[in-house]
Amino acid sequence: MEYRKQQAEFQGVIDGIVNRKSPVKNIVVNCTPGGGKSLLPLQAGKLIIAGLADRLAWIVPRLSLQDQGERNFLDQPSREMLGYSLVIRTACNEANCSRGTNGIITTYQALAADSQKTVLRDFQRYRYILIADEFHHLEVDGEWTAPMAELYQAAAFRVMMTGTLARGDCKKIAFTNYVKQGDDLVACPIEDKENAFISYNRRDALEDKAIIPLEFHFADGLAKWRKESGKEITAKLSTSRADANQALYTALNTEYAEELLLSGVDHWQQHRKSVNPNSSLLIVAASIENAKEYTAILRRKGLKAEIATSDDTPQAVKHIKALKAGTLKILCAVAMIYEGADFPSATHIIILTNIRSLPWMEQCVARAVRIDPQAGPYETQKGYIFAPADRMFTELAAKIEADQCEAVAKAAKEKSPVFTQAELFGEGSSRPGITPLSSRMLDAKRQHIFHYSDTSAPIQTQRELEQDLRKQIDRHVKGFCRTYNVKPAHLNHTLKDRFGKPRDMMTVPELERLQTFLRDGYSVKGGRV
Repeated sequence: MEYRKQQAEFQGVIDGIVNRKSPVKNIVVNCTPGGGKSLLPLQAGKLIIAGLADRLAWIVPRLSLQDQGERNFLDQPSREMLGYSLVIRTACNEANCSRGTNGIITTYQALAADSQKTVLRDFQRYRYILIADEFHHLEVDGEWTAPMAELYQAAAFRVMMTGTLARGDCKKIAFTNYVKQGDDLVACPIEDKENAFISYNRRDALEDKAIIPLEFHFADGLAKWRKESGKEITAKLSTSRADANQALYTALNTEYAEELLLSGVDHWQQHRKSVNPNSSLLIVAASIENAKEYTAILRRKGLKAEIATSDDTPQAVKHIKALKAGTLKILCAVAMIYEGADFPSATHIIILTNIRSLPWMEQCVARAVRIDPQAGPYETQKGYIFAPADRMFTELAAKIEADQCEAVAKAAKEKSPVFTQAELFGEGSSRPGITPLSSRMLDAKRQHIFHYSDTSAPIQTQRELEQDLRKQIDRHVKGFCRTYNVKPAHLNHTLKDRFGKPRDMMTVPELERLQTFLRDGYSVKGGRV
């Protein structure tokens, strides 16, 4: 493994701090989605190795990213490249949250619910490195921002990472400096002796071969709807802006959506047969109801598909893990797959939502830019995006392409209409006052828009090790009590007194010592429980 451009720059900043040559305390990283910012928290761990920090806290916006981040610290190639091994654990406002490890990974939601300020107290007790992932979620005066501000003040070092320095709702991002450009305020991180800023764009990622090319398949459609006045309108998705939102909303709520869905599925199935049998498919739905409808359509065709909604439910996290493990090949999601989620096998994304903002689109399509080690040489890999051919989507895609090259960007600016901020960052969540009647898909068009380890059984995370050990100990205790007619409560009380704490507060080494103690002093005939 070799460092990518932004990883090398980040390592240079960390080395400068370690060698006492740099007074930097804050590092802001704006890294294009799929560019490899998940290695940065591991690199920041060198500050712990050097004795400049005690622990690390990685804060993420979703539960699924918690599991992903904890596993990143167990990645053997990364450990070999860095030359040291640190371990963090998934935590949720628990006392002694790191449990003998080098730190924690938790969510912004959990911190907002931490009324006892358990994490903050740990920050005040130890020198922490604060890693704020996808920190654009932290809007000024937002509900997650206040508890993060306390951690920010208490931290010894701060690493603020994001895939976009812009929010879809145009609100200001917390902990971010802004400057005025024309009529707009634009994020502009400070760079001085205590603040470092690292940027890694699509061109950088392509030069590093860190992401793969994308091929867009745009499908136009003809939609018919009735306005509140009773007047019926028929228009193409690629129509002028006056009817664009109504046409798109109608298409996504009538026949067109199923036609686009099946078109993308057919392409994916052919791709699996002829190119990459490991390929998986992501479907982005506008609502939970739509997601259920799409999975029902696929199941009727004999395809196994599951749902991951925008809520971080255990079922959604389970389905995401199944997709990563390869036991599930089709996942239909509403919002939670957009940011940070790492799906190397995902070659196809079918977008069936009317959200049209540049930050959202960059994050969404980036789920298909990951390099898959099982899919052959880099040069043979490609991601495929199936999407409506409405003008906003195609023009935003062109803006993404133009972002790679100054010459192309200049040409695109001259040819493309100018968007207002409301149009460029529109959420697309409101329902127009119309009644969708029908729609059909017209010929799909293919367009190349922009270029952008080993899947053996996953290593157990710290939290999973704890859970397995507690289950084994519980089975042993119950088995011993059944065999010798002892009350479980009595033995559990004895064990708690012996080790000074309940099992759900123990670290992995403490649980292992307890398990050995049980096997030696409370063995069961035949060794089975």
